[in-house]
Amino acid sequence: MSPEDARDQTLTILNGTIEAAGGGDWTLEREGFAAPQECRVDNQDGVSFAHGAFTTNLGADPAADVHRVADYWTSLGIESRIESNPVPAVFGSGGPVKAISFATAPTYAISLGGVCVPGNPYDYYDQSPAATPAG
Repeated sequence: MSPEDARDQTLTILNGTIEAAGGGDWTLEREGFAAPQECRVDNQDGVSFAHGAFTTNLGADPAADVHRVADYWTSLGIESRIESNPVPAVFGSGGPVKAISFATAPTYAISLGGVCVPGNPYDYYDQSPAATPAG
C-alpha cells in the first residue's frame, strides 16, 4: 500500500465511523488533514497517519451508538472491545488500523491511528495545516 492509500484509508474509516456513530455535526481535527507520523515496518522507515474528530451533539442512546460503531469496525476486520464503565466506549485494533477508539463522554470523540507503510512522514507535513516539526 502506498502512503497516499494509507492516508486516504484513514479518512475513509474516520468518515464511516462518524456515520455509524450517528453522523451529525462533527469537527475534524487538523481541518480534516491526517497527521503523518514516523514508524517502522519491515525493518525500514515508514509513515502512518492519524485522524480524529469530535462532536458535542450526543446521541440519545450512547450504548447503541457504540455497538453500531463496533459492528462497522468488525465489518472492516477491526477487532473491537466494548467498555461500559465509566461511559460507553469502544476500542479497536488490527485490520486497516493500528488503533482506533470511539468514546461517548464528555463529547463523542474518535481517535484513529493508521497502519504503518514504507515512506517518509516528512514528505507529507506540507499537506497539513499543522506546523512542521523540527528535524
